[in-house]
Amino acid sequence: MSSLGSGAFALLLALTDGADGVLHGAVHPSEYLANLTTAPPAGEFVRTFVERIDEYSVHVRGHPPGFVLVLKALDSVGLGDGWPTALLSVAATMALTAGVLVTVWVTVDADWMRRVAPLLVVPPYVLWAVTSGDAVFAAVGAWGVAACAFGLRTSGWRAVVAGAVGGLLLASLLFLAYGGATFLLLPLTMAVSARRSGAPGKARTVAAAIGVAVAVTAAFAVAGFWWFAGAAETRLQYWAGTAQFRTWTYFGLANLAVALVALGPATFAGLTRLRDRRVLVLVGGGLVALLASHLSQYSRGEVERIWLLFYPWIAVAGGALIGSSRLRSAAWVGMQAAGAIVLQAALVSKW
Repeated sequence: MSSLGSGAFALLLALTDGADGVLHGAVHPSEYLANLTTAPPAGEFVRTFVERIDEYSVHVRGHPPGFVLVLKALDSVGLGDGWPTALLSVAATMALTAGVLVTVWVTVDADWMRRVAPLLVVPPYVLWAVTSGDAVFAAVGAWGVAACAFGLRTSGWRAVVAGAVGGLLLASLLFLAYGGATFLLLPLTMAVSARRSGAPGKARTVAAAIGVAVAVTAAFAVAGFWWFAGAAETRLQYWAGTAQFRTWTYFGLANLAVALVALGPATFAGLTRLRDRRVLVLVGGGLVALLASHLSQYSRGEVERIWLLFYPWIAVAGGALIGSSRLRSAAWVGMQAAGAIVLQAALVSKW
C-alpha cells in the first residue's frame, strides 16, 4: 500500500499542473524520448554511441545508452510516446518505495519498515519522481540493493541467486546513469557490515553479484560500448556545456541546501536521533554515496532529481521519529507532505 500511495501522491502533485505536469518531463526536446526518431537501431546506437554523442539531446549525452534502449523496447511494442514514458516513471516511483521498504525489512525488521513507510509515501523529493527518468534509475538501484540484502542474510543457492539478481540490477543501473557508480557505495557499505557481523551469505552473494556485473559490462563492451569511454566523453560534454558556468563556490553549498529541502524536516530530525546500528548502515551508505556524488562535481545543480538515487535511503532515518505517540508521528508525516505540497505550489520547475 505504501508504494501505491507514493505513486498516487506524486502523480496528484504533478496533475496540479494538468496533463502537462505529468508529460513535460517526458516529451521535452532535451529529454530521452525526443531521440527515438533520430537514433539508429539499437545495435548501431550502442556501437556508435560515443562517437555520435553530439547528435543526441542533452540528457542522452549526460547518461549511458541504457534508458534510450528501454524506450526503444517500449516503442517496438507501440508504447513509444509521452504517456507510456511518463507512466513508466510513475510505476518506478512505486517500485522505488517498495524496494527501499523491502530492504529495511530484510536488514532491520518489520517494525522499522512500518515506521518508515508513511514517510516514504509523502517526502518532498517525490515531487521530482514522476517527471523524470531518474525515478526509473533509482528503482532499479533500490531493487538491486534489496536483492543483495536478502542474499547476505540467507545461505546456499538462495544467496547465489539473490546476489546474481542484485548484480544484474546494479550493473544495469551503471548503464542507465553514471551516478550509479557512486550509488554502489551503498551496497558496498552493506557488504562490509555483513562481513563484520558474520552474515551467512556474504561470500556467495558478493561473488555472484560481481560475476554477473562483470558479465553485463562485458556484454555492453562486446556490443561496442565501453562504460569508461562513455563516462569520459560525457564528462567532456558536461564541462563544455552548462557546468562551465556553474561555479563550485555556489553549487558546493546550493546542492546540499536543495538536498535538505528535498529530504524534508523529518529526515533531518531523524538523523539527530538515529541510534540503531542496522539502520545507520543503510542511512550512512546513502549519505556516503550522496557526498561522493557531490564531491565528484558531476552534479552542479539539478540534484533535486539526480539524487533521487540516494534520497529514499537517507529518508529512512525519519523512522526514528515515529513511535508510540500517534499524534507526534502524524505531525511529522504531515510536515513532510506539507513540504511537498508547498514546493509544488511555489516552484516553477522543468521536472
